Parts: sequence; C-alpha cells; structure tokens
Amino acid sequence: MAVIYQLLFHLVVLVVLGALVLYAFVRLAVALGWAVRRGVVALPSALRSLTREPSPGGAFNDSRDVWPMPADD
Repeated sequence: MAVIYQLLFHLVVLVVLGALVLYAFVRLAVALGWAVRRGVVALPSALRSLTREPSPGGAFNDSRDVWPMPADD
C-alpha cells in the first residue's frame, strides 16, 4: 500500500514540475515574441540612424569665432 502512495506522490511532483516548466516556456515564448515585434517596429529607425548624412557644404571657417590675437608689445 505504501508503494502506491509513493508512486502517487512522485506522479504529483512530476505533474507540478511539468506545469512549472510549461509555464516558464510559455512566458519565455511570449517575451521573445514581444521583443521580436518591438525590434521589427524599431528596425527602420535604427537602420536610418546608421546612415551617414551628407555634409551641408564646405567647411565653415569664420574668423569671427576665434579669439583675437594679442598685439606684440
């Protein structure tokens, strides 16, 4: 009779562990799906940020933005 109770106990433990593993797998799958969807949505802007924009023109050189040189004494 004790053997039956031990088998039932082990069966219950296996069912509980299986349920925990299934729950963790479902949560992981949902999180991965959410991350993939979010990544696909963010992909165009991420690719756009990697591109180099052309320069607006020649180098800007304005002599007014430099400190005046002191006169030699």
